[in-house]
Amino acid sequence: MVTDRLPGLPAYSEFVSTVETAPPARPRWPFAVLVAVGVALILAPIVTGMFPRAIKGEAMIEAFAPYVTSSSIEGYRGDLRVLDGARTNVLTLRAQGLEQGRYDRVDTFVRDYPGIRSDISTMLDAIDSQRGNYQRLADLPPIGALPWFLALAGVILTGAGVFGFRRASAGGRGVVWRSIAGLAAVGLIAISLVGGLFSAAPAGRPLIDGFRPILTRDEVRTMQGYFVTLVAADGELNSRYTAAIRAAHPDADLSGVAALESRWQPMTSRFAALIGTMNDNIDNFDAVVALDDSTKPLGFTAFRGLGWFYLVPGVIVVAAAAAGLREPRKDRQ
Repeated sequence: MVTDRLPGLPAYSEFVSTVETAPPARPRWPFAVLVAVGVALILAPIVTGMFPRAIKGEAMIEAFAPYVTSSSIEGYRGDLRVLDGARTNVLTLRAQGLEQGRYDRVDTFVRDYPGIRSDISTMLDAIDSQRGNYQRLADLPPIGALPWFLALAGVILTGAGVFGFRRASAGGRGVVWRSIAGLAAVGLIAISLVGGLFSAAPAGRPLIDGFRPILTRDEVRTMQGYFVTLVAADGELNSRYTAAIRAAHPDADLSGVAALESRWQPMTSRFAALIGTMNDNIDNFDAVVALDDSTKPLGFTAFRGLGWFYLVPGVIVVAAAAAGLREPRKDRQ
């Protein structure tokens, strides 16, 4: 083999390398951050019990929708005024000596109604005072779906982080995986800002405090007892009481009792519906309280910090996805 070369001419090996070099590895830490954030978003709703508790909270909000309105509250207060009139009518008849015979159920109604009225009025005032907070929560995205938004974003970010890490190890920038992570991050930020989590979610705590005295088993049981007293009194008023008085005194004024009778059916239907809704939602209310208290070890309640649960991960992911995306100057050259 001839190895001599002409004087002054470079050898082939001097300008053509026979050694292939692997592409340099890209920064992988941004994808590690994506994985960490993704796993945290998956675990957060699981650790806090957010999945079942949020669903129960949404069910409670839907159940109370017909009752947390100004027209509904005014309707119940009108019912109380009718009961006021019936009791006043009975007391007037007694004062005039027109009452005929003994009526135990009517006596119980006359004796117990001031306390019954006070408790029912307190319940209505509690509901009425929270109408604004209730509406703010009702205007949020469906509460039952909020933990799924976190978990879905977590799965997407975890996948993008794993595959992007592998791509960066092979020398690529992982633009596709960065883009997917960025879209998930934009979704998280949009939910927190556009969804009203900062402006509306903090209403959860005052709503809990306002409903706490009335959404207990003891309170509901007491209301059910009041309902039994009213039903029994109305039955006796309209079966024996008014008939006996009309028979003895045809001109007696029974307008208050008559007004109660004319309104009795819709009144009992409304009260039964409200008390039934309260009874059916005690467990749901307890779940909402537990959800709000789940973050107390962190120094804040869940409803107050709800917007940050979406905004902070979103901002971190956007920063991580953009980090190292631009090629160094020497690589471009």
